[in-house]
Amino acid sequence: MIRIKKNNPLLIFTVVLGLLVFLHGLGIIRPLENALLFLVKPVSSKLYVWGTGISSSYSENREKTDLLSEINRLQQSVSALTIQDSHWREVEGENEKLRSQLNFVAANKFRVVLANIIAKEEVFSATEDSRDLVIDRGQKDGLRPDYGVLSPDGAIIGKIVEVGDTSSRICLVTSPGCQLAASLQNEDKTKGITDGNLGLTINMNYIPQLEKITLGDMVITSGLGGNIPRGLVIGKVSEVKSESNEVWQAAIIEPLVNLNDLTVVSVVIP
Repeated sequence: MIRIKKNNPLLIFTVVLGLLVFLHGLGIIRPLENALLFLVKPVSSKLYVWGTGISSSYSENREKTDLLSEINRLQQSVSALTIQDSHWREVEGENEKLRSQLNFVAANKFRVVLANIIAKEEVFSATEDSRDLVIDRGQKDGLRPDYGVLSPDGAIIGKIVEVGDTSSRICLVTSPGCQLAASLQNEDKTKGITDGNLGLTINMNYIPQLEKITLGDMVITSGLGGNIPRGLVIGKVSEVKSESNEVWQAAIIEPLVNLNDLTVVSVVIP
């Protein structure tokens, strides 16, 4: 025979639950249920609003986190593409300069050595007015002092002043002390010597006073007294300095190329 223990919590709960269900079915406790619902409703409403707010806040934070992650990924992609585009632009620019050099050399039948500029300015204790360049070609490549150096367009931008085994130093035509034998493309084929002027322009000195110089006259190398061939463009006359009581007159020459943008040059082998 099964014994039922007195004060059994499970039994009591089961009996009470069954009684409540029975009374609910008869509708006897409906007023009590309505009273309880009235009391609980404000609390349940607040709990519902609170729960909804938490759920909405969580969703918004999740969306913000996902959005920030996507923005960060896109920014990294843009940076990578920008770097790649810059790289290809640089490569294309270098290729264009090399093509210009080769076309100029082929047209004039010069023998040249192509070189990259590896250093600029103040490398060999250059003064603030003197701007030297260093290239990655030297004695092993057949280079010697006083050889002319050309821009990609074929203008002479300076000459070699110092040669090592695998590198050389170039003085620019605008640097003081960098002298070239020059000639004006005028009726008299006026001869003179060019010298750099404060790293900005070029002076052409020792021009006879009776020679006619016109603004815009082109200045080229004369081919006299050195290893630089005749006919290389130095620049054009931008100013004439002439005094009636002087034996000589001078011209200020403006280079035709931007010497600050050089990356590739060619050295003319005589």
